[in-house]
Amino acid sequence: MSGDAMQQKSIRRATPADTIDAGRIFRDVVSSAHWLPVASRLQTDFAAASEGEDVFVCCDAENVVQGFVAVWRPEAFIHHLYVDSRFRDQGVGTLLLDSLDSWLPRPWTLKCANANHAAMAFYLSRGWRLIAEGENEHGSYSVLESVASRSA
Repeated sequence: MSGDAMQQKSIRRATPADTIDAGRIFRDVVSSAHWLPVASRLQTDFAAASEGEDVFVCCDAENVVQGFVAVWRPEAFIHHLYVDSRFRDQGVGTLLLDSLDSWLPRPWTLKCANANHAAMAFYLSRGWRLIAEGENEHGSYSVLESVASRSA
């Protein structure tokens, strides 16, 4: 992705109006996640899934929400990181993660479904490391941790 395209994007705290777009992105990604069990693909209520979390959105110059991150601040736990399918591979996920350095102390953790190969590759390529594994109603997962920023 070119530097110009990156500069046209901005990260900001989600507003109530943004929850419509974030909810649509959440619903679209979860419902089409072939690696999730069918019952899990039906759990698409973004408001319930992100209750109590700090939500930030990535927008373009026209204020179109391209993705979001939802964080449970007390544990520096990244609960959701989703990018609209129209904007994948354009640096949105990286910008959202990088923006956390300005306000969220490390280490950060997250759970990633092992069957979500694209997400696992994304995190591992950015220096996240495996610290635990488990299984829940969504299948097997890895707990990943990010201790230092990529620029450190």
